[in-house]
Amino acid sequence: MNQEKVICTTDWVTVKKTARGFYYLERKGRDSVAVFLVRKNRLKEYEVLIRQQPLCIDNSEVDGKLKLYPCPITGGIDGEETPLEAAIREVKEESGFSVCVLPLGQYIVGTQTNEICYLYYADVTGLEPEVATQDGSYFESISKNEWHPFEYLSQCDYSACQIGYFKLKAILFKIKT
Repeated sequence: MNQEKVICTTDWVTVKKTARGFYYLERKGRDSVAVFLVRKNRLKEYEVLIRQQPLCIDNSEVDGKLKLYPCPITGGIDGEETPLEAAIREVKEESGFSVCVLPLGQYIVGTQTNEICYLYYADVTGLEPEVATQDGSYFESISKNEWHPFEYLSQCDYSACQIGYFKLKAILFKIKT
């Protein structure tokens, strides 16, 4: 018998307490994707697209604007969508690139959540993006995309960036892990 107690719920998440007294966050069955877009610049060095966006747990301001945090392209998996379909959709929505993506693996977001994040990447060297459609949310309207040297990923706090950095480094630079 499931003896979990619902502590609170919103449209996106439910906080539950287990029979043994553990609390966890249930994200309404929505796993997520993180997609790294890479390209070679004129010097033949890899760059990575970083999406600067607000962080829900830190809504501090800098010069009257919400502070933005670096991450890959991210998003939830909608309805019956597969992780692959979600990754392709999110890349198109947030960057304007129409791409085929390659898998990098997956990870469990945390011990207090039911979310799995599926990692992907695509090399967009030589491709030009269309206009990013965005989802119309305020969150996306203040987010922005920036190209950075590949090593920038190693400095980002977001766990997908850290995991992606090592996985992509092994693939792009043929380094054995």
